[in-house]
Amino acid sequence: QFIGDIPRGQWIDKHEYFFLKNQKQGFNLVFNGYMYKKEASFRATVNWICSDGNGKRLNENKCSARAITKFDGGIKLGKNAHNHPPRFLGGKVPAKLMPKDAFYPQY
Repeated sequence: QFIGDIPRGQWIDKHEYFFLKNQKQGFNLVFNGYMYKKEASFRATVNWICSDGNGKRLNENKCSARAITKFDGGIKLGKNAHNHPPRFLGGKVPAKLMPKDAFYPQY
């Protein structure tokens, strides 16, 4: 489900986010129609970068949107917005989405 105005730079606890297994047997974050790939894991958080356009050369249309998730719930969007439309809208949502409780089972 797409949510219009989401604050940037502050923790959001009321919106759901999901995870999707990727081809490398890792997981991608799916939030608000956008997909992110894992950039780094820390003791209590995971940093994510937009999966659309990352891996391209700098002079191509690379998306610089980022997000951080907390192991005990909550998500924070980075200061940069996406430069492309959401990947998953309406009926395009993947069937194998995992809720955050399944991804972070220890909490």
